[in-house]
Amino acid sequence: MRTIYIRKLRFEEARIKLERELHEAFMEGESYVEILHGIGEGILKRMAIDYIGTCDFLKLVETDPMFRSNPGATIVEILAPSKEYINRLKS
Repeated sequence: MRTIYIRKLRFEEARIKLERELHEAFMEGESYVEILHGIGEGILKRMAIDYIGTCDFLKLVETDPMFRSNPGATIVEILAPSKEYINRLKS
């Protein structure tokens, strides 16, 4: 599982990095991505969740907060073809 660190970044920097790395993960055939946004005031978490909502290929993984290992992270499922299929398209 790929991890995207946007913690301690400014809002616009975090948005650009999140967008770029999620698209890279999609093209590499990743299934899940963990976004580390930190806890703070929740601004980066809200930005990440809002962005996930705008993408057809991303699905927020809802987990019970009681069992979540890191409250400063959000897990996203990437609804993409397999790595093998993507590699065939790249060839």
